[in-house]
Amino acid sequence: MHITVGKRSGVAEISQSPNQYSNVAKKVDLKHRRNIGIMAHIDAGKTTTTERILFYTGRIHKIGEVNDGSATMDWMEQEQERGITITSAATTCLWEIDQQKYTLNIIDTPGHVDFTAEVERSLRVLDGAVMVLCAVAGVQPQSETVWQQAKRYNVPCIAFINKMDRVGADFSKAVSSIDEQLSANPVAIQMPIGSEDQFEGVVDLVTMQEFRFRDESWGLEFERAELTEALRPQAEEERREMLEKLSLYDDDLLEKIVEEQKIGQNEIIKVLRTATLDGQITPVLCGSAFKNKGVQQVIDAVIHYLPSPLDIPPVEGDHPVTKKLVKRDASASDPMCALAFKVASDPFAGQMTFVRVYSGNFESGKTTYNPRKRKHERIGNLVKLHANKREDVTELSAGDIGAVVGMDLVTGDTLCPKEQQIVLEKTQFPEPVIDQALEPKTKLDQDKLQEALTRLMQEDPSFRSRIDDETGQNIISGMGELHLEVLVDRLQREFRVACKAGTPRVAYRETITQASESEVRVEQQLDGKEQFAFCKIRLEPLEAGSGFEFENHLSDEELPALFAEALEQGIQDAMSNGVLAGFSLIDLKVTLVAGEYNEESSTEVVFTIAGVNALREGALKAKPNLLEPSMKIEVVTPVSFTGDVIGDLNARHGRIRGMEEQGGVQVVLAEAPLAEMFGYSTRLRSLTQGRASYTMHFSHYTSVSESTRKALTGGSVS
Repeated sequence: MHITVGKRSGVAEISQSPNQYSNVAKKVDLKHRRNIGIMAHIDAGKTTTTERILFYTGRIHKIGEVNDGSATMDWMEQEQERGITITSAATTCLWEIDQQKYTLNIIDTPGHVDFTAEVERSLRVLDGAVMVLCAVAGVQPQSETVWQQAKRYNVPCIAFINKMDRVGADFSKAVSSIDEQLSANPVAIQMPIGSEDQFEGVVDLVTMQEFRFRDESWGLEFERAELTEALRPQAEEERREMLEKLSLYDDDLLEKIVEEQKIGQNEIIKVLRTATLDGQITPVLCGSAFKNKGVQQVIDAVIHYLPSPLDIPPVEGDHPVTKKLVKRDASASDPMCALAFKVASDPFAGQMTFVRVYSGNFESGKTTYNPRKRKHERIGNLVKLHANKREDVTELSAGDIGAVVGMDLVTGDTLCPKEQQIVLEKTQFPEPVIDQALEPKTKLDQDKLQEALTRLMQEDPSFRSRIDDETGQNIISGMGELHLEVLVDRLQREFRVACKAGTPRVAYRETITQASESEVRVEQQLDGKEQFAFCKIRLEPLEAGSGFEFENHLSDEELPALFAEALEQGIQDAMSNGVLAGFSLIDLKVTLVAGEYNEESSTEVVFTIAGVNALREGALKAKPNLLEPSMKIEVVTPVSFTGDVIGDLNARHGRIRGMEEQGGVQVVLAEAPLAEMFGYSTRLRSLTQGRASYTMHFSHYTSVSESTRKALTGGSVS
């Protein structure tokens, strides 16, 4: 017997009033909350999936589409024009299962690699994630990137194989790609009914029921029925395979399988949930978001298998003074702890900071302590977000994600009571790989430009801006050509800055290749007063991608902390202009091994100068080396053009890493220096009659060729 189900009916009646909606969401118990992100490779259907989730939960009443620029979560002009997600957007919605309401705090993240920093900081504060994959392509380069980001923060995931209606869709192959490329141990909990233009619905392997979706109701209604005889044999085989995988993680389940006992639906859900939360498996579902099939079952899976704030371990940080480990439970009774994970500019309210509250209550009008600034701050107006719309609230409690308006915060700030301090680990963002010069049209625009660039750097930790010492030009740095293109567009539209952008160029880097020591004594007149500083430092190279480390081996008696901090600041200032060709120094450790000061003639300023001089002297002794970004490239081309594509990549000093035929097209994997890849989009279209596409993202820094080194240094440094 078929049953027609309308899952939205339990929440639709309260969705008309935003404040009422927030009030209901607030009352939901902590164990019934889910903080999740939607992540994917570009064009896998991530925003389309999010749009359906909002529709089925009653958060919106009309489905917007990416293609026509009407998607709710892609609210920026640049997103609507380009059909891509640029900035992560947050929303809250409600879902009901068995008359129990659940709150979902959702962050829709970008899929384009140039905006991977948005994904990084979102996953930093999320408890679970839905990874959307294309049924034709399976795991793609950015899928791997976001998966590694999720694993870095121990974020459990479920996978949704989307676009099952597309030509070339292959569910089994997509599942295999999760296993082979991500080592994520996928467990299929659904089986598709047909594929491509014959895709009708899904079989739930937990309940052994089939779901078929009604096109006329936008998938809001579906038919649920017992399995037909035609589907039963394959479904039973798939279910057997699912249970065998799950039995590896539950002895009771294994015993029941061996003894051929009946296994209940709730028991399977329990094992699936436990194994998912432990990061041992990735449940896999399927559907077609664009055709409104299978998304409601994904929401159910989020509730069943992804964690509540109570399911994740206590958040850990350091006490800024004692350096001891501090933990906070997800409880309103624990001392308040909140993390600022994103800063945005609001045209009306000014700075708006996204925060995740891990413990306690974050209340508007109350004061909190910022360990970075070492001072108290008043908590401004609090809001819950729905894309670019705001709903005022008076407090955010443990497990909540929202935003605070009017506070001067930066990404990574921890807020807590002064009496019970904690500093959470800061998010690590990738270094920019591409530079571009900006020229303001007038002197007035120059002033406006500096202010706008400062605000954009506050918003985007992967964006840099500096003044070139030699040319006096404004140099901006980002993750790719699209990243800089969007930022320049925002400068002109949002900030009303008239400026001209130069040609993008490679952001080279410098590093050291061996250890060295340097000691510097500064005795000079500053502000009409004789000043003194002495330091001795040791420089050591670090592994690629390690960044910068500073270690102070001196006690406060030997060198006051104030002077040591000034010295460190000077070292970091000097790192922004390397010793070979003026590029930033990366991946080194500096240890302060000796220092002297004079109570009467030593100041922070003179120790900053000492840090600059010591770093430059030490770096010159440490066999400095020039580095350039090497990029991972994936080209999808008709088979007939494969030879031309490979030949062009070889001409660009690329290295072919692999090839695979998928659904009638050839996928070429390669690495190449970024300097050789400018203009590649136009060249690829020309070579393939516009039929090929590609994605490119940063892989690692590698030593430049001797000819490039000579060109950048003038051959003056060996």
